[in-house]
Order: sequence, then C-alpha cells, then structure tokens
Amino acid sequence: MQIRSRLTYQFTYLVSAILFVSYFVIYIFTQENYKDKFYSRLRQKANTTAQLLVNVNQVDSKLMGIIGQTNRDLLFRESILVYDLCNERIYASNDSINLHIDVDLIKQVRQKQEIRFQREDIEVLGTVFATPQGRLVVFAGAVDQYSAENAKDLKNILIALFLLFILIVVLSGWFFAGQAVNPISEVIQQVDKLSPKRLEERLKSPDFEDEIGKMVSTVNRLLERIENAFKLQKTFIANVSHELKNPLTKISSQLEVSLLKERETGDYKNTISSVLEDTQELAAITESLLELNKLSLSDSQAGFNEWRIDEILWEARSLTQKLNSAYKVNIDTSHMPEDEEMLLIKADDKLILTALKNLMENACKFSPSKSAQVSFKNSGNSIQIFVRNEGKGIPANDLPYIFQPFFRGENTASSKGYGIGLSLVERIVQLHNGQISVVSVPDSYTEFTVSFAVASR
Repeated sequence: MQIRSRLTYQFTYLVSAILFVSYFVIYIFTQENYKDKFYSRLRQKANTTAQLLVNVNQVDSKLMGIIGQTNRDLLFRESILVYDLCNERIYASNDSINLHIDVDLIKQVRQKQEIRFQREDIEVLGTVFATPQGRLVVFAGAVDQYSAENAKDLKNILIALFLLFILIVVLSGWFFAGQAVNPISEVIQQVDKLSPKRLEERLKSPDFEDEIGKMVSTVNRLLERIENAFKLQKTFIANVSHELKNPLTKISSQLEVSLLKERETGDYKNTISSVLEDTQELAAITESLLELNKLSLSDSQAGFNEWRIDEILWEARSLTQKLNSAYKVNIDTSHMPEDEEMLLIKADDKLILTALKNLMENACKFSPSKSAQVSFKNSGNSIQIFVRNEGKGIPANDLPYIFQPFFRGENTASSKGYGIGLSLVERIVQLHNGQISVVSVPDSYTEFTVSFAVASR
C-alpha cells in the first residue's frame, strides 16, 4: 500500500472514530434531554391537576374530566390518576387506560417523593403533592411521541452529516496526503536517474529542515561516500594493474628474448633467476593484497587478548633491524608509566606487530641515516606511540592519500615497495578502534602517531 493511501486511511479512521463518538454522545444526551422535558411536562400536568382538585372547591372529578378533554396541550394517550391519604383513587382522567397502579407502588412514591417507570409504551411519572390535609399521590402517564420523532429525525440528520463529513475527510485527506508525499515522489524520481556514471549529482529538496529534507541530506552524504568509494576503487584497480603489469611485462619480455635463439646454459640460468625474482615480487604483492582483504572482511574483536605494548614494540624493533643491517630503531622508554597495567591493550598481538613493524620499516627506509626514533607514553586512558624519522618528509599534496592502497608519493619513486604498507597499518589501527595521524615537515622530519585505548579491568 502506498504511503498516500495509508495516510488517507489512517486520517479517515481517526476522524471517523472521533465523529462517531461525538455524534453518539450528542444523540444520547439529546435523548436524555427530550426525556427530561417530557417528564417535566408530566410533572407539570400532575401538579396542575392536583392543585385544581384541592384548591378549587367548585371543581370536582367530573368537571376535571371536562377540562382535561378541552386541554389543547393534551398528550397522546394521556392518563392522570390521583390517590388520597388512604390510597384510594379520587380522580382518573382517562378510564380507558390502565396504568396498573397498586398499593405498593403508591407507597413507593410516598417514600421516594418521585419515581419514573414504563407501562408498555406509556411513560409514567409518580409524584407527591402536599396539601394541608396530607400528601396526595399523583400518577401522570402518556406516550412520548415527540421525543421518539425528534430522536428519529436527529438520528437521520447525524447519519447524513457523518457520511457527508467522511466523504469530505476522504477527499481532503487524499489531497493533503498527496501534498505531503509529493516531495518523496520527487526524491524517488531523482534517485531513479542516478547511475554509477552520474554519482557526482546530488538530490535536491525545497526544504532541508523537515524530515524529508534531512533524509535528502543523509542520502547526499551517502552518495558522497559512494562516489569516494568508486574513485578509490578506480584508483586501486589502476594501481593494482600497474603494479602487476610491471613484473609480468618483465617476465614476458625475458622469456621471449630467451626463445629468439639458442643460448648458453649460464644465460638461461640468469633468465630463470630474473624471472624467479619477478615471480617472487608478484607473490609478495598478492600476499599483501590478501592480507589487506582479510582485514577488510574480518572486524571481529572477540579473539582479542591483553598484551603489553612495550613488549610488542621491542619485538617489532628486532624484526625491522633484521630486514636490513643498516636499519637502526631507537626506543625511548623515559615516559614509561610506573603502573604496568597502563601498558596493556586489548588486541591481536600479531596484527599490532605487523602495523608497528611497517611503520618502523618505512621510517628507516626513507631516512638518510636509515634510523627511526620510537617513543610511547600513557595519556589518561590511552597509549600513544610515536614513530619519527629525519629526512625529506612527505609533500603536503601527498598527505591526504598516503593511506590509500598502492599510492606512492614523489619522494618514494626511487625506493622499492608496493604502496600497501600504510593502508595495512591504518586498517589494523581501525580494527582496534585506535587512531593514526601523521605530521610531516619538508626537509626536516615525519612523525606518525598511533593511539590505542588502555585495556579496561
């Protein structure tokens, strides 16, 4: 069901329920009001009849009957009965109508002062009329034609109004629901026009303050992230193609040259060694890609344990210096906290070791002295690790892209590498809910800062 139809139905149900309850209450109260007015007329007739019988000496029962017959305010099947102190009937306005009055009913009226009851279709009021000689009991009854007719007319009017208002509500609800969902329809039309080739386009909304406007803003932010992801994907594919193409081209060229003519055994050995080296390079690139992809697919921290960050740093230092005898990594422990628990982080020690080793290796590789300075300190509930080297630094234009896979800056062109290391480091840090940042001053230094939360006890 469309939103417009759902809103119309809900609005109609709500207003229908309100109208039904309102009209029902009006009908009930009007019925009670008609009933009260009818009984008020019966009371007035009972009091008038009793007063004439008691206070006017010349009026007897026979004369009262004549007066009653000439009364223009005579109700349908009207009957008035008067009983004296001995519960004897002293007056009856219409002998053809039997109200079935007995002594118990008369005593009940004397006790309660006034009662109401019904005999078939006749409404009867019993009341007490006080006289100097005692209290008379008067019963006045009649058929309430007026109330029944008015109630019937009122019911017809209310039903007609109810149906009319429901029709108006349906039409107006459909119109205003359409007005409400029109912006959504416009957004849907704009989204339908989007495609991977037109991701730079953004949705438009006449009002960015309402819920639809906020939804449009959210979708625009999503489109921006998708556009960036597509750009990164294109860059990634281009870089992967380039990195894989170089060793493959070298392998193909060497094998083609070897097949041009017969060669000495030594030449074949040299060619095979060169091809093997290129193959190892391809294997290293593939392994790095698999490692990066593995981190992208697994974000679970369930297997993390508590490890001392200083111990991981020393192991990363040892592994880095084994890579190249010229590499030197100096670790500053002057800010080590006295409480050893402040050195504990919840992590996968192998991943943290890989990240720190990559940072140290990069620092040594791009330093003229082939050395790196590493320090760490506790800052409240976090541990900060600083990896610094002296050298050319990273150009400001390259800083926003250094964590992208296969990105290599201008100052790294002469160094062997694949541009995956820093991407791997960033992903590992993110997986541990940490933070990584870099500050670089051209021709001076570059410093990476990695921060991890202290393991909570």
